Amino acid sequence: MKIPSQQVLLAIPLLASPAQSYPGKHPRCSAGDACWPKEHVWQAFNSTISGRLIRTFPAAAVCHTAQYDAAACSVAKEHWTDSFWRTNQTGAYSAILWELGEKGQCFINTTKEDRCDQGIVPYYSVSASGVKDIEKAVKFADKHDLYLVVKNTGHDHLGRSSGSGAFSIWTHNLKGKEWHKSFKPKGAPSNVSGIPAVTLQAGEQLLDVYKAAAAEGVTFAGGSAQTVGAAGGFMTGGGVSPFSHFYGLAVDNVLEVNLVTAQGKAKTINQYTDPDYFFALRGGGGSAWGVITSVTYKTHPKPTHIRVGIAQLNVTTEDARRVVIEKTLQALPDITEAGWVGYGLYATEKTNPTAFQVIFLQPNATMENFNKTFEPMNKIATLPGVTGGAVSYVFPHFLEYSKNFLRDPNIATNVIDASRLVSRQVLTERASDLVDLMFEFPTTGPGFNSIVKVNSDERDNTSVHSSFKDSRALISYSVDWADNASEQEKKAAKKTSAEVSKRLAEIVGKETGTYLNEASPYEPDWQNAFWGNKYARLLSIKRRIDPKNLFALNITQGKDNLATYSDNATDSGVTIERSFCTTCGSSVVSENKGKLPGVVIVSCGTIDFAEGESWGPPSMEYFCKRKAAWLATSEGSEKFWGLT
Repeated sequence: MKIPSQQVLLAIPLLASPAQSYPGKHPRCSAGDACWPKEHVWQAFNSTISGRLIRTFPAAAVCHTAQYDAAACSVAKEHWTDSFWRTNQTGAYSAILWELGEKGQCFINTTKEDRCDQGIVPYYSVSASGVKDIEKAVKFADKHDLYLVVKNTGHDHLGRSSGSGAFSIWTHNLKGKEWHKSFKPKGAPSNVSGIPAVTLQAGEQLLDVYKAAAAEGVTFAGGSAQTVGAAGGFMTGGGVSPFSHFYGLAVDNVLEVNLVTAQGKAKTINQYTDPDYFFALRGGGGSAWGVITSVTYKTHPKPTHIRVGIAQLNVTTEDARRVVIEKTLQALPDITEAGWVGYGLYATEKTNPTAFQVIFLQPNATMENFNKTFEPMNKIATLPGVTGGAVSYVFPHFLEYSKNFLRDPNIATNVIDASRLVSRQVLTERASDLVDLMFEFPTTGPGFNSIVKVNSDERDNTSVHSSFKDSRALISYSVDWADNASEQEKKAAKKTSAEVSKRLAEIVGKETGTYLNEASPYEPDWQNAFWGNKYARLLSIKRRIDPKNLFALNITQGKDNLATYSDNATDSGVTIERSFCTTCGSSVVSENKGKLPGVVIVSCGTIDFAEGESWGPPSMEYFCKRKAAWLATSEGSEKFWGLT
């Protein structure tokens, strides 16, 4: 059986054959490793999943060399920044950074003969049509010790759904919506009443869900981007919604999750079947916990109307610009506590006359409520050098609002974010410090990816950061670079992102966290920033449900993501904890070899660091050795610490 590319082109010749090596190797078995399965093994596996294995390429490959197809290239160029088109491509991601990595090249507007390499697009993908496909794919990955990633729509600011030389499970084509008048989770006691809900298959996207919710006459508390998957990383990262003030985050609305575990078994997880697992899924991030196949959410009554408030403040002097930014920051807590949720942007560059613009909404709000709440914005507009103000619009339901205002930002760009949740106290007392930071890094596009006081009823029952209890906004700084940026420019952008994260933490308090789905992949204090005091519990749950660490995500993001869960920072280096290798017993030895002083390695015996050592057949024991040895090399260490 021939393994097709997504464009149904010849699988051979390939952009990069498995014999070639990839930059930034993952410690599991990747394309190019000697342990990578032979072609006949892949063919045999493909026959068990009805030919759904795809040889995956970057989205622009159809415009270059071996994969060139004039018609497909024309379509790709026409739809390059179309988020709907990109989510339908196996090898496309919302951000080019997570398609090509930092050094890959396969650009849409270069010539046919120009370089086009694999980047960090997975080598093979399973286009899953159902749970059975996923079960078989997970078991295959486990058997062959493969670097496994999971992709839904490819919206991921942390790049966890791609990986150099990886094997991917693509859930985008799992479609279906089931609306329930009265839903009770599996295992619920008889005295638990059913509530209105919807079960969404993993591939359902937000705009389609909003359309269906409008037809059903209910409200679904989803996010603000049209093509984001409603039952994937959006939820496991927390899920901020325009309705979060009233109904909480997406994780607060989850009643049940169906998934395939690291053991390749389909399971139903809720507060009755496995409370700890349910806790971890609701905020633990990415695909660290399994391959989600469906999520059941609460639904809510349809409001009589949606009132929208739009504010824009323009300036004619730079002194006025600073005043506008500081005073609007100080005004935000009262607006959010009045029930208004919004998204805003500040401009610090002198060439932009608009210093502040924002869109807020509130279901069922009156005009009187709007006028009272936004009076501070209109007062700011009367200050010297300032013009503008706030206006109101009304929509019959959220779908109409979403059609008019929801857009997927930063599509097909190289962009990374740095962010922190901020409290009322910070916004009112340290607004000047936040303004200083904005002007110090004027190219970072400071703004608010969400301005909201989140309903906190479920906060302690989910694994999102506890800072959401007191937050009034998420301050976010975006850093980007052009496709043709130099290595120095890319390194400077990464450094800026990490520095902004650090400085934000100093202003808002180092114990304060961020929203995982809009965070920096180079976050220097990631355990605390992403999960805070919930990290230890998550670590314990991860060890139980995925002891082999099959869902290890992409360690080359610039930190050891939560999914790897097995490494702790020490003053002297990296500690690989004993529990990382459950088959290794209690033998813990220190290995130095002159490569990385202070590395403590879990060992299943003597680790040979000789060049080109064969690690033997896939097994937990050998994986322990490969992981430890990789971290002990200069390359592994640098990638672990985010230095490269």
